[in-house]
Amino acid sequence: MLTIPITKNETVSGWLYMAFELILLPSLLRGSNGILPVPFTEAELNFIYFIINFASIVCIFHRFLGKSAAKVRQHPAYFCQAVILGLVAYYCCKAVLDVLIPWIHPGFTNLNDQGIASMTRNSRFLMTVGTVILVPPVEECLFRGLIFRKIYPSSPWAGYLVSMLAFACIHIIGFVGVYSPMDLLICLLQYLPAGLCLAWSYKKADTVFAPILMHAFINLRSIMLMR
Repeated sequence: MLTIPITKNETVSGWLYMAFELILLPSLLRGSNGILPVPFTEAELNFIYFIINFASIVCIFHRFLGKSAAKVRQHPAYFCQAVILGLVAYYCCKAVLDVLIPWIHPGFTNLNDQGIASMTRNSRFLMTVGTVILVPPVEECLFRGLIFRKIYPSSPWAGYLVSMLAFACIHIIGFVGVYSPMDLLICLLQYLPAGLCLAWSYKKADTVFAPILMHAFINLRSIMLMR
């Protein structure tokens, strides 16, 4: 059972900020960066994007995050169990996809991963702080707290499905028109297990900090494997 509610103000503000983050913020940052005498690098600009999102989401969802943190303190063993089981499930699903995708679509390359790897090579510290500390609270408050939490009580299967698809789409939307439809479908498929396991850990632990910690660990491991 999900016992920590998302208030009406959090819901409205969260949806408005998500629209701003997706539609306007990237263009504003790139436009502003283009007129600077010494523009920021791609990694630095990406880090600024992470900071703005983190600060905004913490401001919008501070009540929800505070109550979620209290839940961790109340049931630490149950929290750890949800995180560990969620990670095991995720890496099992990932192992299966790592075998199936080369068989289904030989030579497939995830452009999002390539972009992150390129920025990591140029600025490992900024990308590590950004993807491990700043990104997880933002994405978990939006995709699990806002979307999954709001839909699940009315329809559990719809809560999982919508939050999974939204989470996957946010990672591939920038490649529409660059990828072929088949590449987009494969890329979408790669992100579905994470969306499923993160939502499950949130449901099991009844605190958004379970998927936040899971997400941080997954991103940290990915960054550490990048060369």
